[in-house]
Amino acid sequence: MNRDEPNPVNVFGSMTDWWGRVDEIILNSILESMSDSVIVVGHQGDVLFANRATEEILGYGMKDLKEKGLAQVFFLRDENYDFNQLFVDAVWYKSINQYSEVDYHHPDGSVKRLAATTSYFIADEADQSRFVGIVTLFKDVTETFNLIRMEKELIREKERIAGQKIESLRKLAMGVAHEIRNPVVTIGGFSARILRDERNPENTRKAAANILEDAGRLERLVEDVQQYCNVPVINPVQGRLGAPIEAAVEHVRPQAAEKKIDLRFQESDVDERELVFDPALIKTALIHLLENAVDFSLEGSRVEVTLEYDDEGATIVVKDAGSGINDADLPFVFDPFFSTKTHGSGMGLSIVERIVQEHLGRIDIQSAPGLGTTISVFLPHLEGFNPSNR
Repeated sequence: MNRDEPNPVNVFGSMTDWWGRVDEIILNSILESMSDSVIVVGHQGDVLFANRATEEILGYGMKDLKEKGLAQVFFLRDENYDFNQLFVDAVWYKSINQYSEVDYHHPDGSVKRLAATTSYFIADEADQSRFVGIVTLFKDVTETFNLIRMEKELIREKERIAGQKIESLRKLAMGVAHEIRNPVVTIGGFSARILRDERNPENTRKAAANILEDAGRLERLVEDVQQYCNVPVINPVQGRLGAPIEAAVEHVRPQAAEKKIDLRFQESDVDERELVFDPALIKTALIHLLENAVDFSLEGSRVEVTLEYDDEGATIVVKDAGSGINDADLPFVFDPFFSTKTHGSGMGLSIVERIVQEHLGRIDIQSAPGLGTTISVFLPHLEGFNPSNR
């Protein structure tokens, strides 16, 4: 071999070392460019690597972690117990890609919410005792966490205000119904006597008939108000939600038939899932919704009821192709006594809203003039629900 020719062994050895350095450079560049904190801990508890994002997220860089170690940097702070436990659990349970969220008290005094992923590494799958180390990834999700928490607080506050509104309206309605009932009965009684007495002039009897008709309207209004006031406390049981919906549909079907309206119910889940709810109250709410939909629907049109499930609960949708609701009226449709119909008290949707509130659910209405109305009622799972603890 010519001494000027390179030794093949040395050449291949040099190439292997070179490719190894390239891999290391690429891997290091990737880790350093990550916005999440990456910490690699060796089998003796020493920190082998920490990228730049670690100092921003945790307040300590590679130099601090390498010189002081995990114990001195993190474990001496009792307020970060849950955070510290992530490292301990990764070793103890030998978990791979274990995800959790914890609060972290930053050295600058702030509290961050971190999404953590920890992985336990071994040298040989056949020998679980050959522990190599753990890798931890920390993502700062403080902003998202705070937004979600604020949203939940706003929802709770909205529900609290809605509950107070409903209770105030109930008390007001009870008082109004009590004060109106007796005078209405008296007025109706005297009007009926005047109307029956044929000795009275025709004009007088005609006026008495008008008074009697209006007294009847007031009496029906009082009955509707009392129905709103007497909505019972929810008595939830486990069952198939489709059953009370079907019962409500059959109850309203004759009314729909008079207008030749095609009233349909479709349950999307063929497995017929079960939910915890009050069947009597749900039937009452659906009757009001369906009667309202039929009233506003055009003759020969269709009213559709659908039931869909998801992991959080179930959604009942009532859709009609009626005249729709003006934008100016839409915010008031659930208010007692508000109605755009020529008959009725306007208490129906108020009763529906109260029943939905009793189920800790929510109700949404979408409508436009000439395009019909769609009302969606969401009912959450109520396992373990106790009305007295509300």
